[in-house]
Amino acid sequence: MKQRKIRNMLLGVALLMTATAGAQEFTSELQMSNGETTYWYRICSAVPGMQEWVMTNGIGEDESAVMHVGIEMKQTETTDPMSRWKLTAGEDGKILLSNGYTGRQITNFSMNNGNHNRTAVAEENAPDYAIIPRSQGFKITALGNNAFKLESVENDGVNRCLALAEEGSEALTYPTDNLSTSVIGWKFMLVETITAINDAATKFTIRVANKRVMVEGCRRWKLFNAQGKEMPHNKALATGVYFVKTPKKTVKVLVP
Repeated sequence: MKQRKIRNMLLGVALLMTATAGAQEFTSELQMSNGETTYWYRICSAVPGMQEWVMTNGIGEDESAVMHVGIEMKQTETTDPMSRWKLTAGEDGKILLSNGYTGRQITNFSMNNGNHNRTAVAEENAPDYAIIPRSQGFKITALGNNAFKLESVENDGVNRCLALAEEGSEALTYPTDNLSTSVIGWKFMLVETITAINDAATKFTIRVANKRVMVEGCRRWKLFNAQGKEMPHNKALATGVYFVKTPKKTVKVLVP
């Protein structure tokens, strides 16, 4: 069995690393989750050769006490909910990142860990005076090559970028070029979209995963592409916009 390696993902500024790139499908446009549709992403390192390492909300040794401090970098299955994150709109144009298993958010609060500042996660509704307060959100900036920079002002008033760092390694220095492949670069892989329709007329759920569209709670539905051509059910589709049509409602869905 392949051994699962673990790295600590720390807040800091970056030291460039090089290796061989892995092949995955990443997105250049990020979708915000809302009350109707949830977009689940895996957040991967943009460092070449590290693109199978993803942000994961770790758990305690007894697998019941979820860690409040620290985000681990792991190689996990795409179905692992602890390695899934949704993006929602915060205040002042900031973006909140919430875990698919714990519901906890990556915060702007970090703790000193040798040469680095270690990230923390906290409850969505944690008060500002809590030991680890709720997230104030992150500014996310496109770096090109499907990579993004995540930065925020931390609890000490210093603006920092989320960066990949090895525990015990030397302090990071901010890269002067190639930001999209440096340790401050992150890539988002959309792994599942869930649209829950729950109104007076109808109630059903649409799931998009592995390039397939599935409808739960409605037996009579049809799938059409953007040109109006009917598409077969349970078949892998090309990337694009599609429409799920039920007897009472039509819903647009995105296949990444």
